[in-house]
Order: sequence, then C-alpha cells, then structure tokens
Amino acid sequence: MRLVDADGRTRFFVDKVPIFFVDDDILPGVALPRPAFVRCHVVGQQEDQVLVVSTAPDHVEAEDGATQFRVRPNQLERANRS
Repeated sequence: MRLVDADGRTRFFVDKVPIFFVDDDILPGVALPRPAFVRCHVVGQQEDQVLVVSTAPDHVEAEDGATQFRVRPNQLERANRS
C-alpha cells in the first residue's frame, strides 16, 4: 500500500491483504491498483490543521518502521462500527 502524507512524502506499507482490504474488495481478477485502507488512531492535531495518526495499535508500520504520520483530514474515513 502507498500513502502520500500531508507533506507530500510517499510511504509504503507491506502486509497481508486483509490488513488493507475488507470483505470482497480484493478478489482474483480485480483490477489493481485500487484504494486500500489501514486502521489508525488520531493522536493529535497540529496548528496547520494536519492530523497526526498512529498505526501502531494494529502493528502496521511503513517500510522505514514509522507508525506515526501527518495526514490531511480528507485522507481519513470514519470506521463503521457494526
């Protein structure tokens, strides 16, 4: 998975498919690339309205080991809690 953070830096994540896709989002024959998701928790908001999020609770990290990222609010979706 690729994330372009609020600073324009590209971060790459490598993990099992269920970490990034839900249900039938990714099946054999589905065209790639396609949007992917990783769960995160907002840990702060900076003066420039950029959010700091952490992927550490699910043990997901970027290839460089980072687990905190600056993202724009429009890069996030609220999780459906069913």
